[in-house]
Amino acid sequence: MKSIVVIRREGKVLHDQAQWLSIEDINFTEPEKIRGEIRTVLHTDKGQFVYCTTNDQIVELISQEAGFLVTDRGRMANLSKDIVIDYDARKIFYRQCKSFVTIAASKLKILKQYMRNYMNDQ
Repeated sequence: MKSIVVIRREGKVLHDQAQWLSIEDINFTEPEKIRGEIRTVLHTDKGQFVYCTTNDQIVELISQEAGFLVTDRGRMANLSKDIVIDYDARKIFYRQCKSFVTIAASKLKILKQYMRNYMNDQ
């Protein structure tokens, strides 16, 4: 089942917290001008939703999923991928796509603890 990241809309009020919406729950969509831009309103049996477009809301939601960790301001890493962590350079490298994500100094301790727990679970 495929899902998208949305925010709930009640009347003209858009909520701050992002959530998952199964695409199977969508009855219909329609464009509407919201806060000066055309947005897609998704109508479901459970109410109306708008596709989420802010990085902070998306990061907050996805970081709640297993294997994901916020590593730096506005950045998140999937730690279940094939990675190499350079704690000194504060970077997580992804072997498959040859790219990296930065790690904030304040997140190093959390990352090390997460990785210790992950290795113990394996």
